[in-house]
Amino acid sequence: MQSINRKLLATTVAALATGALALPATAATLEEVVVTATKRAESLQDVSISMLAVSGETIREESITKMEDLTNSMPAVTVVTNPIGNFVFIRGIGSSTNQGIEQSVSMFHDGIYMGRHQLTRAPFMDIERVEVLRGPQSIMFGKNTIGGALSVITAKPTQEREALISVMAGEDGEQELNLMASGGISDNVAARFAYRDYQYDGFMENTLTNRDEAQRDDWTARATVVWDVNEDTTFTFKHERSEFNELGRTQQLAVVNPYGETALGLTGLNGAIAGTESVDDQRAVINDGGAYFANAAALAASLGEAAPAALLGVAALDAPGYPGLDEMSDNEMDVTTLILETQMGEHTFTATAGFANYEYVDVCDCDFAAIPLVQVDAAEDYSQESLELRLTSPGGETVDYIVGAYYHQSDLHYTSGEAFGAWIASAPNVSRDYYLDQEQEQMSVFGSATWNMDDSTRLTVGLRYSEEDKTASRELEKRFTGGWDFGTHPVGPLSGSFGSTAADYDTFQQLGPVGGPGTATPTPSQILDGALWVGLLGTYEHSIQGQKRSEEFVDWSFNLEHDINDDIMVYGLVSTGVKGGGFDARYLKDPEDSSVPGYNKFEYEEEEALNMELGFKSTLLDGAMTFNATLFRTEITDLQVSIFDGGTAFLVDNAAEMTAQGLEFDVKWAATEALTVTAAGAFLDNEFTSFTDSACWKRDPATNPEEAALCGTSADGLPIQDASGEPNIFSPEFSMNLRLDHEMPIGNNLLLRSSVDAFYSDEHFTAADLDPIYAMQESYTRINLRLALADAAGKWDVALIGKNITDEEVSTNNNDQPLVNGNGFTSLQRLASWAVQGTYRF
Repeated sequence: MQSINRKLLATTVAALATGALALPATAATLEEVVVTATKRAESLQDVSISMLAVSGETIREESITKMEDLTNSMPAVTVVTNPIGNFVFIRGIGSSTNQGIEQSVSMFHDGIYMGRHQLTRAPFMDIERVEVLRGPQSIMFGKNTIGGALSVITAKPTQEREALISVMAGEDGEQELNLMASGGISDNVAARFAYRDYQYDGFMENTLTNRDEAQRDDWTARATVVWDVNEDTTFTFKHERSEFNELGRTQQLAVVNPYGETALGLTGLNGAIAGTESVDDQRAVINDGGAYFANAAALAASLGEAAPAALLGVAALDAPGYPGLDEMSDNEMDVTTLILETQMGEHTFTATAGFANYEYVDVCDCDFAAIPLVQVDAAEDYSQESLELRLTSPGGETVDYIVGAYYHQSDLHYTSGEAFGAWIASAPNVSRDYYLDQEQEQMSVFGSATWNMDDSTRLTVGLRYSEEDKTASRELEKRFTGGWDFGTHPVGPLSGSFGSTAADYDTFQQLGPVGGPGTATPTPSQILDGALWVGLLGTYEHSIQGQKRSEEFVDWSFNLEHDINDDIMVYGLVSTGVKGGGFDARYLKDPEDSSVPGYNKFEYEEEEALNMELGFKSTLLDGAMTFNATLFRTEITDLQVSIFDGGTAFLVDNAAEMTAQGLEFDVKWAATEALTVTAAGAFLDNEFTSFTDSACWKRDPATNPEEAALCGTSADGLPIQDASGEPNIFSPEFSMNLRLDHEMPIGNNLLLRSSVDAFYSDEHFTAADLDPIYAMQESYTRINLRLALADAAGKWDVALIGKNITDEEVSTNNNDQPLVNGNGFTSLQRLASWAVQGTYRF
């Protein structure tokens, strides 16, 4: 069925792109789309960049609430959340999960760099448009854009007074309110205010917490003021504040095939609590702080000798310090933008200052099951300041140019407290607490010059030089989560009672050999290290203070354009990009002990890309159709990878080289005055040309000896296998969107508007170990629709909105269940949903 869908969509586009050329011109024409991808306002059809642009009106009408919703229907563009972070990918190029890694695809708000991955969760509100730029954008947007850039442009104040109120109510307790007011305060000052509130109860029932998840509670407010100081100078002020919070998550066990004594025991215990699980709209996930075991202990005590053996076994698991926090994510964000634009003769000088800060707390029940096994309590506090100065020539000259300078400073404080219910496996319940403090400073100068060789041919050359300094400190400490008394909860020969702080654990570590002074017996600390901290959790205490790294980058681009005629432009592009190196925020090793596998992996180097493109942009049928296509090839060296080891660690290294190549196309056709057809697609051939240090799959040697034998050992002593020739995550071979918009009058005063949107994706990996069992999302087709009755004058409309109406099961992240070999989890996106939306404009 999926192959039929794929062929149908591809055949439809082929018909649009070829058969339409033979059609006579119609009276319908497409509206011009103006973009600012090159830091000049230009028609999208005149910009030699492979890009997509989505209007703010479409975002509002489709109730697209954040960047993840927007990219759900974009070919080869992915923004999704995972249990401890977010993925942002274009053309199969992106960054894996680690709070220390920069992004390969960065986001910008009105030109302000918003590169931290958590900011992709920020809500959409009162947007003018979103531009999705594919391929390296290093000259105008700077580093960390080797895969592309996501540019969000907010709506601007108007002198004419206008206002809007829009409400939406749907299934699963979904409610949204949007308010906007704009107008002139005086002849030369205009202001715009927007507010959004969003509530959602979640589509998935958690059978253990007796609530729907993941619940959302968002609000955003923005004020923008534009002051025309005089005929030549304009000053813009914008401030935005958002809070976006979640309660619960959507991860659930999807593969239950444990092997090994520990995994079998943990899975059996989970089944006794939660029953049999399957991938659906129910999950059984809770960290109850050990309440289940405590209740069993109380019941066993009340029964005395009559207590059955099974109950006594569960009661024996009662202990202090099990993970017990509720899954949640609380986020706060503030962004202030100041823009000064003034004419200097025929040139335009622009100064853009940005101030952004955010903080979040994320709690993950990261065993994704009913047992209190793994909990991650992470928090981040981030602030940045930036200033860009730009001088733009008037345009239309023999040589047009833009030159500028950029400064960026940021401070990052990341902490994570990770608790483990190890008493289930006969070890004390413990936690590791660590932090990363990082200061970053970057300066760059850039320029782009276009030589208009004649009326039809242009050569654009771009150059950017950047310097960056980072300073990082990191510390990891161990502790007994709730304290530990070896008298009441014995572990081998260990004895004594200890509190729950890191200082208490230091006291434990200072104890002498268990056999007494001078004996050749291990210390209590050595016993726990071997069985628990090293053997199971791969964790070592460390303190790294003030480690520095400095980098210099030079990026360049050459772009040759030629107009075949007034309606068709062809172009060839060669460009480079770089993503900065840095420090592993989730580093667990000991940098002073060379015997520890991966001891030297705290710091990693920059990642570089070489990109080549051939493309064309065309306007056909007297303005009724646009048809654009790009052939591309991007070669990435020193690829930064962060791979989950199946236990509790993510390993970061410059371990791979990758090539992403393919074909992108987009078509928009005003078939009649009433019908518009839009299609976009991507054929992607993405593979690791060298990736000999990929993470091993979790396989039972007894039942899967051939696959288990693929796992070897690296020079650093880490378990690895060769993934050369395999595709990267989020790299479907083919993906495509097809959309139909129709408008029909009803009487003299009403319009019936309808749209249907179908998105197809081939199968693809969603986890960096590229495991075909645990990390694969099968091919799917997702369909959305909207039916609206509207006032012909544009004053109001009422709409019915359906999303994923065929109930497709799509996961954003499949991976191994931590510490339970053979099991895996899935992160299911929302199933079919319906909502009613009403809008009134003043």
